[in-house]
Amino acid sequence: MYDGLETNLSFEYLQKLIEESKGLKIGIIGGWAVYFYINENYRKAFGTDYLKSRDIDLYVNSANSSRFKSIIERLGFRKSSYYFRYELVYDRETKQIVDEKSAKKKPVYNLVYIFLDLFTNKKTDLNAWVFKELDNVKISVISNFPVIDINTLLRLKVLSFFEREKIDKELKDACDIYSLLVYSDTKFKINVDLKKAAEKIINRVDICDFIAENVLKDTLKAGIVKAILLNMISGKRQ
Repeated sequence: MYDGLETNLSFEYLQKLIEESKGLKIGIIGGWAVYFYINENYRKAFGTDYLKSRDIDLYVNSANSSRFKSIIERLGFRKSSYYFRYELVYDRETKQIVDEKSAKKKPVYNLVYIFLDLFTNKKTDLNAWVFKELDNVKISVISNFPVIDINTLLRLKVLSFFEREKIDKELKDACDIYSLLVYSDTKFKINVDLKKAAEKIINRVDICDFIAENVLKDTLKAGIVKAILLNMISGKRQ
């Protein structure tokens, strides 16, 4: 659903951030975390990778904020429009990261924005978004990448799903929630909020159609999406 160049650049800088942050307590959240949790099983089912992410979402423990701030500055990230967001700008023409002054001289369609959204457990000078859910978060290592535990990931995904203003973000969240429920081997808890998210998906024809097309690769399988979610929230996980 996203431009391949955007997701490739996002993954490239995710790798750099993780490599530079060895020894720090950080964890991948958002779309890339979903990708790591389910991609192996998804490939077995469909012979292709799961939906990749355009943005990089990272949890940074408050105790590591100063060191992590130095890392992102060294990699060239600068403050963006939201207080918790940093960004890099890539020029499709020159195939290079460009500074703010150079970016303003380029047509928008030539630019790719790599967004880094930061989340933490306590307020620091890093200007990350504080979530109480991250206070006792656990980190798992999947394919050499640190990823937050699946229950916290689902809670954050559900939270963002209900707060999204842009339809493309809402649809991606729906795909991620569905895919975590269906393709993850990791045990998770189905709570009230997760049931509400599943019910919202079930009751939205456009969302079911989108999941069928982009996850199940078949526009005629929206009914399967509904049936699976109904089984999941009724305790009949398949």
